[in-house]
This record gives sequence, structure tokens and C-alpha cells, in this order.
Amino acid sequence: MTSRINPPVTTESKNPGFSALLSSVFFGLGQAYNGQFLRGVLILVGTLIGGLSFAPAGAAIWLFGICDAYATARRMNGGTVPYRDSSISAVILFFAVWLAGLLLLPVTPAALSAATAGLPSW
Repeated sequence: MTSRINPPVTTESKNPGFSALLSSVFFGLGQAYNGQFLRGVLILVGTLIGGLSFAPAGAAIWLFGICDAYATARRMNGGTVPYRDSSISAVILFFAVWLAGLLLLPVTPAALSAATAGLPSW
């Protein structure tokens, strides 16, 4: 007799449209809503750095984040990706990181140029 271990079934679901909307307004927040905090921070940082260095790259990362948030929420609802709870503390922490990124944005170009001042130009 074989016993199967079934994964826990959750009746909760993520709203893919809401997740995409969050990511479109605040870079990476849709991922935080989906329970993927680190992924959201990476999308936030990638969008900010990409936008500073080459605007189309930042826009591409931002659009990827929107599509990824939507698709991940759908896959969580379908059961192909494990469901992750999103806590209010993670969302508040994400907002703190988001605000810190925005506050540091004006300082970043000067810091980058100072850090690369001694490097040879190609």
C-alpha cells in the first residue's frame, strides 16, 4: 500500500490584476504582494539603476516586473508555483526600501562618478 503526501491546498488566492497594478505604480511591489520580497527588491534596484544608466533598460525591467507579478500570481492560483503569504510587515519594509531608493536617486550619479573617477575610460 502506497501512501501519497499531498501538498497543502489553500483556498486563498492572489489577484493577478492587483499584483500587476502594484508593480506598475511601485516597481517590485507586486512581487512583494506575491510573497517574493527579495525578487521585488531586485526589480526595484534593477529598474532604478537601469533607468539611470540607460532609460530603455530601466523601462524593460519595469515592464518585466509588471508581467512577472501578473504571471506569478496566476501560477500561484493554478498551483504550479507554491503559494506564499504576503505579510503587512514585508510590504511596509518594501515601502521603506522603495523610499530609500527614491531618496538616494539624486545622489547616485554623483556617487557613481566619484567611485569611477580613477578608472580608465574605454
